[in-house]
Amino acid sequence: MSMRLSKGLTVAAAVTGLLLAGCSSGSSGESSSTVAADCTPANVFTTIKDGTLTIAAPEFPPFSSLAGGTAAGVDVDIITAIAEMECLTPEYVQVDYSGAVPAVQSGRTDVAIGDYYRTTSRAEVVGLSEAMYVDGMGIISKDGVTDIPTILTRNVGTVDGYLWVADLQAQLGDKLKIYKSNVEMWADLDSGRIDVGIDSVPAAAFSASQNGGDWKVTTADPYEPIGASVKPAQVGIPFTKSNTALGEALNADIAALRADGTLKQIFIDHDVDPSLTEVEDSYLLDS
Repeated sequence: MSMRLSKGLTVAAAVTGLLLAGCSSGSSGESSSTVAADCTPANVFTTIKDGTLTIAAPEFPPFSSLAGGTAAGVDVDIITAIAEMECLTPEYVQVDYSGAVPAVQSGRTDVAIGDYYRTTSRAEVVGLSEAMYVDGMGIISKDGVTDIPTILTRNVGTVDGYLWVADLQAQLGDKLKIYKSNVEMWADLDSGRIDVGIDSVPAAAFSASQNGGDWKVTTADPYEPIGASVKPAQVGIPFTKSNTALGEALNADIAALRADGTLKQIFIDHDVDPSLTEVEDSYLLDS
């Protein structure tokens, strides 16, 4: 992933219009999702196109990627499993990160994937499924530091748009370096201009695996002045707000995937900490 866009709601956003029907997380990128004639869906609801689940998906690995015509990522595997349970063929609409929620809101797609936080502002315009997993505050450093007061004594940078940015600014003021993308942040990490980078745990781990070096990725210890370290964001699936039956189906399917171990296995398959799927109660964060 080359760019991290704001987790906040952005109404004006570009939709590229690239459709990838039936793509799987395999290597070919060819249509591979064929629904059997005798398939019985787990739930009953309508979609924009009969027999199809239309999905807005940004380029944001390890959660979602349509690179090379192949849909891949944590969220892709989750929504693929849900589509199979509901006898639907997934069709992906490639969007900018900020374009996914508006695509759902406008009725262009049924759902969106790509690590979308469950927030109060987002819940005003789209439905949000129950939480699939939490997205913690990831600390990138050479020594594996987790203690935020210690981190605050160093040169720190973070990607803009995260829920912890305002709290970090309150602690560090102008000393905090804020980047438009994680590419820029990693350039400063590698050059030594900052000592610590802060990103989501999965995104940080993925970037560390791509960048090389001796970087360690840890989850920040709870520290009251930084709210996101105490109560991490939860990730759900945005869906068309008026389609309550779809929302109920998503919740039931997510619960089934958690109960049978599929959700945790998806995280393991993508080298992401499976403990992030251990969610007790869903909640919305103020945003």
